[in-house]
Amino acid sequence: MSVVIAGGLVITGTNSGGGVINANNPLIGYRNLVTALNLSSTTARAGYPVSNLATPSTNLRWVGVVSTPAQTEVVTVNLQAADDVDYIAIARHNLYSAQIPVSVEYRVPGSTPAVWVELVAPVLLPDDGPALFRLPPAPYEALRLRLQPSLTAPTIAVLYAGASLVLQRRIYVGHTPMPMGRQSKVVNGRSEAGDFLGRIVLAEATQTQISLQNLTPAWLRTHLKPFIDAARETPFFFAWRPADYPREVGFAWLTDDPKPVNQLANGMMSASFDLMGIT
Repeated sequence: MSVVIAGGLVITGTNSGGGVINANNPLIGYRNLVTALNLSSTTARAGYPVSNLATPSTNLRWVGVVSTPAQTEVVTVNLQAADDVDYIAIARHNLYSAQIPVSVEYRVPGSTPAVWVELVAPVLLPDDGPALFRLPPAPYEALRLRLQPSLTAPTIAVLYAGASLVLQRRIYVGHTPMPMGRQSKVVNGRSEAGDFLGRIVLAEATQTQISLQNLTPAWLRTHLKPFIDAARETPFFFAWRPADYPREVGFAWLTDDPKPVNQLANGMMSASFDLMGIT
């Protein structure tokens, strides 16, 4: 689980409510321009097409094909974006366990043949958890993941690319980072004499709650409400404190319906919602 920042990207400024944005403002990646029709890959194993990356289902995967000698694998999304895109993210992959460094590149608009420029230098992710790459905002014509050669076939289940939602306020006390909010369903074995015989983990997930305070009414209605509406059906990437804890990223979904409330007499509002995500 990690946030990777493109080289040279400076995160600063103000949001629409006048709050100061810095590298620790929480990120939500729910807007997604990836579709089955704008994806391509160098290779794909039979039964595991690259179009699987366009679904949020983590049980549907793209799997590459290992060649001899091993070749670089490229996954391309032809965005033709009209508005700025500032992130690309993946979930349920094996890039760490297979020891496959990954880089992010963009295509120079209108270049023929295509000219690709590196945004994120090759990096070996710290684990196989969800990963979000922050990019300089731009209406990218196309983005691609370049996977270094490996003797193990790369696999990814989910690919998102779009404009992230930067939350108006940072999260402080009382928050459980998603990787630490593990929820397990287990069966414990015990003999008739009471001896412990081991335990079997039947299912695992992560869970947490986002609690937001002192939100301006305009920001909540303009920016948070569209996310709440979309998240009724669509999972999303969530990084609660990207700069200080870049490894604590989740791919999650709502488990309740958020109900923003008026918090203060000056009009400030609050909202909280529960999440569950993949391990």
